[in-house]
Amino acid sequence: MLKLRKLLVPTDFSKGARSAYPYAGALTNRFGGKIDFIHIIPMLKYLNESISRLGLPLDMDKDVYPHIQTEAMARLKEELKVSVPDSARGEAIIKVDRKASDTIIEYAAKKEYDLIVMGARGSHEHDLFKGSITEKVIRGSSVPVLTVHNGLSNRGIERILVPTDYSELSFKSLTYAVSMASNLEAEITLFHVVELYGSASENDSRNPGMDEIEAIRDNLTAKVRKHIDQNMLGDERWTLTGEGDKLYLKPEKNDDGRKIAFNVLVKKGIGAHYEIVELADEESDLVVMATHGRSGLSHLFLGSTTEKVIMSSRVPVLTIRPEKKAR
Repeated sequence: MLKLRKLLVPTDFSKGARSAYPYAGALTNRFGGKIDFIHIIPMLKYLNESISRLGLPLDMDKDVYPHIQTEAMARLKEELKVSVPDSARGEAIIKVDRKASDTIIEYAAKKEYDLIVMGARGSHEHDLFKGSITEKVIRGSSVPVLTVHNGLSNRGIERILVPTDYSELSFKSLTYAVSMASNLEAEITLFHVVELYGSASENDSRNPGMDEIEAIRDNLTAKVRKHIDQNMLGDERWTLTGEGDKLYLKPEKNDDGRKIAFNVLVKKGIGAHYEIVELADEESDLVVMATHGRSGLSHLFLGSTTEKVIMSSRVPVLTIRPEKKAR
């Protein structure tokens, strides 16, 4: 099962950043664990250099930053006290650094957090926060990142969307999706978009008597069933079985009768991220996606598409960067 012992919530005290607080609280309420808040004070490199050149009797490290840190810590502790119940309240952490994203990434990895929960918008109340700090954290973090846009829905999480580009790597996100669904009694929809300019799914052989989308759906179902049979999902083994015309995921050792409704949906579309966002916003409560954590030419579906979904969707997006296998 998914273990969320330690959650890290970065904040700049803005309304957008605060949208992550209730979501983090709901997760600890369900899974247990503690929530730590972290605030990054930007290091004013150029101001430091200017003061030094002017010969002013002011030392940023001794005279300015300690004062800013004291004020910020008091504010962060109050934010934590007001926003997080005693049972889940962790630490307030203040850091001074030039790059907030790098500090968050490094601190989360070093302290072995299970999840980073971030608001999509920051102090400017537009997409700059999401497009810069959050995007960089998602791209570089080895710790899964949950990006929250509009706070916690009254409905909670009943429907989880897992987009796939037909690759084994994209199936890695099923571990988190299944753990979430099992704990929250939600259903999962595995979603593949056959893009007009080509898709990996079109390379598979298929029954010529079948409709193209139906054939791809059957191939995808077989592919994900093989993945589930060959891989642990968290600390359990699961099986994908059919009951009538419906699919269900069931633990291999199903002593408690658990099962998760599992839908496989294939659709043709102009662009994967357009279709994912539309389906997410209309019919989903959470999107779980894998990401390469790369840039450049290799920054394809599990990079650029994931980020486009995060930039556009109103639904929270959980991103996972799968571990690379040792060669």
